[in-house]
Amino acid sequence: MNTTEDLVRRARAGERAAFDALAAPERERLLRFLAGMGIDEASAEDLVQQSLQRAWEKLAQLAEPARFAAWLLAIVVRAGRSHARAGVQRERSGRLDAVPTPIDARRGALTSLVRREVAAELALAVDRLPVLLREAFVLHHLEGLPYPEMAELCGAEVGTLQVRAHRARALLRSQLGSLVDPRWLEEG
Repeated sequence: MNTTEDLVRRARAGERAAFDALAAPERERLLRFLAGMGIDEASAEDLVQQSLQRAWEKLAQLAEPARFAAWLLAIVVRAGRSHARAGVQRERSGRLDAVPTPIDARRGALTSLVRREVAAELALAVDRLPVLLREAFVLHHLEGLPYPEMAELCGAEVGTLQVRAHRARALLRSQLGSLVDPRWLEEG
């Protein structure tokens, strides 16, 4: 079985298939992060491709091969931040799957419709957050990353990221009021 370290070693030796084996399992996570940052699907695909190419070119700079996934996510975080700062916003065009929506299969169609509409409102509200607050909210609340790992990815202090996530939740609460389940906007 190929370990991450073995695949990184082989990729560094020029074996593109080894790099692809490392990157393939991370692709959906990277796309999900970019969608959470308010980046449309086509741009997210482009950013992931560009980030994978950058990772391939800079693989020699990976200090800890076992942390390839975190290193790759850090590249995508920086690419997403730059893209978001450039003012590019996602076009919702009916795509409501960017924010996970808990739908109870036992509930009726009306309840599911309402939940999808609430998810769309939440996604739009997240899109309106300032880039750094959005980044902290998405990484912590949607991706479930702990603050120390976020600090490593973002190059910011844990306390700074906690403040950003708190401010993001406060802004979302003020924008959405009782529209959303308060548990979605609690510290987790």
